[in-house]
Amino acid sequence: MDKLEKFIIENREGLDRYEPDPSVWETIRSRDQTKQRYLLKILFRAAMITLILSSSLIIYMALGGGKSVLMNSPLQSQQQTIPELRETEIYYTNRLNTLLKQAKPLLTSYPMLEEELYSDLSRLDSLCLEIKHDLRDNISNQEVIEALILNFRIKVQILEDMLVILKQEENINSDNHSENEIL
Repeated sequence: MDKLEKFIIENREGLDRYEPDPSVWETIRSRDQTKQRYLLKILFRAAMITLILSSSLIIYMALGGGKSVLMNSPLQSQQQTIPELRETEIYYTNRLNTLLKQAKPLLTSYPMLEEELYSDLSRLDSLCLEIKHDLRDNISNQEVIEALILNFRIKVQILEDMLVILKQEENINSDNHSENEIL
């Protein structure tokens, strides 16, 4: 038993004869009510923010700003009317993914090159998006479609050239490593 507990047990009768002033309980109640009012204000503000954000999102979606699950986007409907474009995009996307898989192990030893590659590819992706916006404006414009295909070809060419260089570099490094082992 610690000293405080022992003191309370020994002096219990002397401590029980005093009662706290009723104003103390009123102060405690008012503090509790103040906390409850503060909590209600916070909950009210959170509810208002949620209501404003959700109604803004609903209005944005209703005005066509976001993709609707029920409706096709203009690009999707264009790709449905131009099946060659969709097939071309699928072909080049698969080709790019294959080349990236081949390049990934070779790029591990050249992090700066990897960073530059992804930077160039992201710039080409942003150009591709701009071209797709142009396509949305001029669905029958053959030049826009050709520009989109050219963009894909440039990406593939960059990756193929880079793979050739990386493989040559790897062969040179492995030859040097082999010569060092012989010596």
